Amino acid sequence: MPKKFSTEINNEYFLVCVDESNEFYAALEYACVNAQKQKINLILLYIIEIANFRHWKGVETIMQEEQKSKAKELLNIHLAEIKKNYNLKIKTMVKRGDRVETILKVLKNKRYKIQNLILGLALEGNDTNKIINSLTGSFRKKLNLPITIVPDKNS
Repeated sequence: MPKKFSTEINNEYFLVCVDESNEFYAALEYACVNAQKQKINLILLYIIEIANFRHWKGVETIMQEEQKSKAKELLNIHLAEIKKNYNLKIKTMVKRGDRVETILKVLKNKRYKIQNLILGLALEGNDTNKIINSLTGSFRKKLNLPITIVPDKNS
């Protein structure tokens, strides 16, 4: 009897927040390896924090465009590297706002079945740890999925 191939599209994802820290690279590697093993897709999320330049609208607009361009460039670099080394379906997102609140909004989006939030941990103080502290502390009750915290290999 011939095998039937599933036409069902896998809509499950791991979410990784992109930045330029060492701990991000450890989290990304962990996410890629495990996503490939489990046949799960990957979302790379870059969050642009809102700067308070409202009284200089022209400056704010230029800064936002530069940040968005930098975010897309960084995501494209990571996307190319992942596609070279892994067989994964990857979605990239650039969002603007508070990091923790933006992560929570993406996690609540019903279009994506996010199975796991994967974050890198700096063993020495870093901004990423503030996100971890928030999501494992006061905001934890707003989450209904596991958070995997991957320590930076280079610390």
